[in-house]
Amino acid sequence: MSITNMPLREIATELPAAISIFEQFDIDLCAWGDKPLSEACAELRLSTDQVREKLDALSVAEGGVRDSAGLSLTKLIQRIVRVHHRRVRQDLPALARMAAKLDNRRSSQNRPGASLAHSIQILHADLLAHIEKEEQILFPCIAAMEEEDGVLYHSERACFPSVREPIAAMMREHAAADRTIDELRDRTGNFEAAADACSTQRALYGGLSNFEADLREHLHLENDILFPRTITAELELRNRRQP
Repeated sequence: MSITNMPLREIATELPAAISIFEQFDIDLCAWGDKPLSEACAELRLSTDQVREKLDALSVAEGGVRDSAGLSLTKLIQRIVRVHHRRVRQDLPALARMAAKLDNRRSSQNRPGASLAHSIQILHADLLAHIEKEEQILFPCIAAMEEEDGVLYHSERACFPSVREPIAAMMREHAAADRTIDELRDRTGNFEAAADACSTQRALYGGLSNFEADLREHLHLENDILFPRTITAELELRNRRQP
């Protein structure tokens, strides 16, 4: 189905970052969520082409090589950053804003720290700190192993004697994120909105479900592919350098 014929809430479910684009054009998901994009734009006197172009750019960003096992370490890192780290930076804030709209309608949920929006914000803050450590410290070290057969990689000059140490720390943080997303799933009844739920809630729950699936792939790529291969690469590099 063309994106112009999709209901706005379905677009937001598949691409939570689309919420930011709707906000740019003052498209209220609560009011227009069940309308196809083309119909909503027509009634709001917006250019469907302009909105679609921005949404298409998001769809392209979501694409990428799915057969990640055959990528070099550097290419695999690039995919993780381009696809999965981008979703942390864009999707979670958009989902938190959507949750805040729901929280504002429910006076019984206005206790500090009790709202779904607050829980999503905490997850975003934790994951943002996590991916920044990866991008600034661990990933450059891994990429250096492959550059000119590792001539630029010197573990003794790094902040750690072996990549095993930061990898272990990252995997502990992965486990914490996994527990948090499980808690969100429990709080939302497996991300299943009631039949009479509003468009915002349905889009929010669908977006959380999609983010969970992306997070699972994200953690799999790092825990099961990138990190084990990195440990092996470091060992081989050190063995080659031994006299």
